[in-house]
Amino acid sequence: MASDSVSFSLAEGVSLEQASAAIENAVARIGLPANEIQAGFGGNAQLFQESSSRQPLLILGALVVMYLILGMLYESYMHPLTILSTLPSAGVGALLALLMVDMEFTVIALIGVFLLIGIVKKNAIIMVDFALAQEREKKHPAGRGHL
Repeated sequence: MASDSVSFSLAEGVSLEQASAAIENAVARIGLPANEIQAGFGGNAQLFQESSSRQPLLILGALVVMYLILGMLYESYMHPLTILSTLPSAGVGALLALLMVDMEFTVIALIGVFLLIGIVKKNAIIMVDFALAQEREKKHPAGRGHL
């Protein structure tokens, strides 16, 4: 059984994702016989593909953990949903802003999106806390034996 490997380097301004997609398209256009020739990635490209396939599961896991922690904090099922409902619009807004200024989604952009989502989540927590404090104040006005 013969084996061969082909290496490649990325051109300036080309991401690993773009290069992998271009190689997969070229292999599909060539029409290699599947029973005789197998094509696949190794090294960094293989690690990138493996981590990309697990990313949605990791995001879902992070959301579940945030929901559970916020649920324990507020002892409620609804308040965590209120807080987490602000996150999709923040993420979509950040991605649209990157598209509008024609910037690539780099690691720095990803960190910026995470920071933005964190700030939006903090603001939602503050708003829920304020609303709960106002609700408590209406139920127990100051000066009526409220501790």
